[in-house]
Amino acid sequence: MTERPPYRLPRDVVPEHYELVIEPDLPGATFVGAAGIDLRVLAATSDIVLNANELDINRAALVMADGRNVVPEVIYRPGEQQLCLRLPTPLLPGNCRLDLRFTGKLNELLRGFYRSKFKSPSGKEQWVASTQFESTDARRAFPCWDEPDFKATFGVTLVADDGLTALSNAREVSSELVGNGKRRTRFAKTIKMSTYLVAFIVGPFELTSPRVVDRVPMRIAYVPGRGALTALAERAAAHALSFLRNYFSMPYPADKLDHIAIPDFASGAMENVGLVTYRETALLVAEDSAQVERQRVVSTVAHETAHMWFGDLVTMRWWEGIWLNEAFATFMETLATDQFEPRWQIWDNFGVDRAAALATDGLRASRAIEHPVGRPEEADDMFDVITYDKGASVLRMIERYLGDETFRRGLNLYLDTHRFSNTDVTDLWDALESASGQPIRAAMSTWVDQPGHPLVSASLTGPFELTLSQRRFLLDGGAPDAEQTWAVPVSLRYGTAEGGVEHDQLLLQDVSTTVPLKAVPTWLVVNEEAWGVYRTYYSEDLRGRLLSSHTGLSNRERLSLVSDMWATTVAGLVSLPSSLEVWWTLRDDRDPDVWWAISSGLGLLDLISHEEDRQRLHSFVVALAGGLFDDLGWGPAIHPQGARGQGQRLGGNGASGESPQQARLRARLVTLLGTLGSDDAVRTEARKRLALADAGEAPLPPDLATAVAQVVASAGGDEEWSVLYCHYKDAATPQDEVRYLQSLGGFSNGALLSRSIELTFSGEVRNQDAPYLLMSILGKREGSVLAWEAIEAHWEEMQRRWPANSIHRMLEALPGLAGTSHAAADRALAWLDAHPLPRGELKLRQARERLKVNLAFRERIAPLLRAALEDALNQRER
Repeated sequence: MTERPPYRLPRDVVPEHYELVIEPDLPGATFVGAAGIDLRVLAATSDIVLNANELDINRAALVMADGRNVVPEVIYRPGEQQLCLRLPTPLLPGNCRLDLRFTGKLNELLRGFYRSKFKSPSGKEQWVASTQFESTDARRAFPCWDEPDFKATFGVTLVADDGLTALSNAREVSSELVGNGKRRTRFAKTIKMSTYLVAFIVGPFELTSPRVVDRVPMRIAYVPGRGALTALAERAAAHALSFLRNYFSMPYPADKLDHIAIPDFASGAMENVGLVTYRETALLVAEDSAQVERQRVVSTVAHETAHMWFGDLVTMRWWEGIWLNEAFATFMETLATDQFEPRWQIWDNFGVDRAAALATDGLRASRAIEHPVGRPEEADDMFDVITYDKGASVLRMIERYLGDETFRRGLNLYLDTHRFSNTDVTDLWDALESASGQPIRAAMSTWVDQPGHPLVSASLTGPFELTLSQRRFLLDGGAPDAEQTWAVPVSLRYGTAEGGVEHDQLLLQDVSTTVPLKAVPTWLVVNEEAWGVYRTYYSEDLRGRLLSSHTGLSNRERLSLVSDMWATTVAGLVSLPSSLEVWWTLRDDRDPDVWWAISSGLGLLDLISHEEDRQRLHSFVVALAGGLFDDLGWGPAIHPQGARGQGQRLGGNGASGESPQQARLRARLVTLLGTLGSDDAVRTEARKRLALADAGEAPLPPDLATAVAQVVASAGGDEEWSVLYCHYKDAATPQDEVRYLQSLGGFSNGALLSRSIELTFSGEVRNQDAPYLLMSILGKREGSVLAWEAIEAHWEEMQRRWPANSIHRMLEALPGLAGTSHAAADRALAWLDAHPLPRGELKLRQARERLKVNLAFRERIAPLLRAALEDALNQRER
């Protein structure tokens, strides 16, 4: 039998129901609490062990079934965040009740039970108290069995100043004044759930009127002054609840559903049962804001609503299974958002998330989707693109392989079988195998249980013969540490000389196989519609045929082509001129996500290029993107040829019937030309448009607002810094606040970047946002050394003030040091060796490896860059 690790709780006593009374003192940053916990004793024991962290226990008593009170000895185990209640005589199997009284602090670290500050419309500073318990911070708010499979029901009572709003997971059942200006609000008993899903919030919140969806009352909560920003979230929440209830053929499990925007929030959102918490930017948005901002709200609301079934109703047993929650919620958010607004073409945009996941998964420091988690703090590493985006991509791949109806039946069987309980991944495979009649477990284990993904190579070994092979793809270009294979669903599509199109499907399980073709292919796609979670390497012959027929590829296929070509170029498997050729071939492409992939490659070239070669790179960017932007223009109306810098047509938010993709494409090209392209005309026009908007003469189209801010910063001076800073301070919406704060990291002038770094540590920027401003500077060629010096100088302060999960996320920009020198990179790596972080070790290893990959790429490519760019430009002129 495996010995229980000391950080895991024993199983001899389990909770069945908690009665909690919590009274926060917002100005004093403290709270007092009481917990009455109904227990079931499974085995005789003298110790009751549960979790508590930074709580003072003022009273502990055990009420036996016969009414006797037993007072235990209270023993703190701070290293394991545990509380041991030692009894004078052994406790025998049966039922009893544990009564506890305790006090704690309302911290400002955005975890556990914390407080958050905001300014009312009148300018008065006000406090709210909110919770964030995932993964293991419920123990900071009340003593509990804080592991996901100790499910129980909860009854919550909040005592707070009269006039404040009090909310928890279940509906309110009573509210009464209790003296001293206090009001006691009691909530109904919850469903059986994990402690990390408990929530309670107190503050001067306002709420929309209840909207009943499938007999479930639903509201949006917000701080005063934000009410005008709730309409889209309300529609999105109603749609998501109805869509998911029908998809799962299962009613919503709780008695109400509130969505609340918290002024300070460490993550994007949190799926607490019946009371979902959000960053303001993820819930509150103007109806006429940019598509990407509206899409974020709709998709985040759908994601969190999906968790009510995947994660809340059915929960993973331990944290290595968190992907069962997050990958499914990501998959379901995309299904729901696509139905909410098909014009957004979100499944095409999903290709960007898939590409981002593959970029991390191409590192040796990647991990399996289901990765062992030991100590609770190791769970932080599980909240990443591997869990969310690779996991969701694998689910989409298997859904396409099985068919959507078969896949859906399997999910419904899984949820129905395990409702209100905890599962392992094998339970999911059982359900899918039962629904499909196929050996899902053997195939899916290759995707879930091992890190990395395959590179599938394709070449013609005869007129009618295609050879496919697989090996693990690594960005460093080296051989894998061990031989790996996957069960790769390959979907072929190829053209024939007669103009026909043929299709074929196979499961590539061996290292290589030969596929007979029905005709000699004039072009061939290996990963049709790019649903497969792998990269493709085409022989030079097949690549040439594919490029000559690129107009027949879908948006996702072209994105995959660009992404795969660039990844193999970084790995040294494909030459730089070959990637430049692909970019040049697609220079008229009108899909914004294809240009995202092109811009990402250009950004790395700008980072690692010699200073004297950057002007040539800028010229290449303008030659590549300038023609398409001249055709597209600053707005949807027809304009004279070559009007890139002209000021007519100040519209451009899709009001003229323009597609959302075209508006996004315009913003992408403005950003590319005005930053990496250093295009004077675009920069001049961006400054002009911002000035006209500030003067009240012409509003800045929402879809262009972020692009304009970034371009103005890129070549800006003192005046532009002050203008953008004022926009940040005077922001009318959460999106404007983030947009203009982030733009302050986009300057190229070192003195101005230093000013932005000072702002980061001034206390003026919210703790939830400060790490990400510093991150944007660390990732810049001009700012990386300045940012790193600031990180060293403020190392202890960052860990003391900022959310624990934000520091290792900020350090994901560490590869930006590849734009300086080996000495600067070595200094940072040595510092990190000497100053280990308590959390995020895996993410930090990945950032370090990516830095080394970038440095190796710089050594190999920088000396060749000028010649490659000149050749590409000369070919254009010819």
